[in-house]
Amino acid sequence: MVESNQTFGAIDGLGDPAELLTDVVPRLYRVLRAALDDDAALPSLEQLRVMARLADGIGYAGRLAAARQMRISAITPLIDALVRRGWVTRNREAGDRRRVRLELTAAGEVALVAGQERAGDRLREVLRHGDSGEATTDVAAVAAWLNQAVRRYDDERLGPAGSDAVTPRT
Repeated sequence: MVESNQTFGAIDGLGDPAELLTDVVPRLYRVLRAALDDDAALPSLEQLRVMARLADGIGYAGRLAAARQMRISAITPLIDALVRRGWVTRNREAGDRRRVRLELTAAGEVALVAGQERAGDRLREVLRHGDSGEATTDVAAVAAWLNQAVRRYDDERLGPAGSDAVTPRT
């Protein structure tokens, strides 16, 4: 068994996982962005991330901005582009006309799946380069663990995805 220290499960010789992720996450982001930019029929990576949050049940611009750690003024152009492409609709709330609920259209759901498939294909291509044959890494377990850690972090910071109780940052 591999010895690990107490710094977020760092494995001797590999360094602090936070430092490694600080380096690799932006590089993966560039890889994904390039994969999606190759096809104009697909959403951009930023659009895909907004669409995924909508699919998760975050249906208000303020909540989307908070979840994405963006200002409302920065997320509005993304939403406008999604509306222009027919992937998202804006619908006024019946009880409060000031509130506008955002929803994926059927075409938006198709675009979301297509974008996720393209991003997944590109990530699988990258992951094939990581098999050195020396050790077996359960990449699915690592990805699932990171997903849960980020979701718990978001829930603690913002409240559950479907909750509208949290006021966005200003």
